[in-house]
Amino acid sequence: MGVQKNIGLLKAKNEQLTENLKLLIKEEQQTRELAIGCLELLKLMPGYEKALKQLQKNNTDGHKGA
Repeated sequence: MGVQKNIGLLKAKNEQLTENLKLLIKEEQQTRELAIGCLELLKLMPGYEKALKQLQKNNTDGHKGA
């Protein structure tokens, strides 16, 4: 009887873990879509190209000193 109880508990925990993983995957997908949307919006803003070039320059300059 104790083994059956343990199997039942393990099954319930496994099902809960599966549900938690499904929620985590869904949230990760939503976060990715939001990030991509924000990046696409930034590309449409005035001065994006100039800011991108400055960021790339700063990044390159920063690596030279390391």
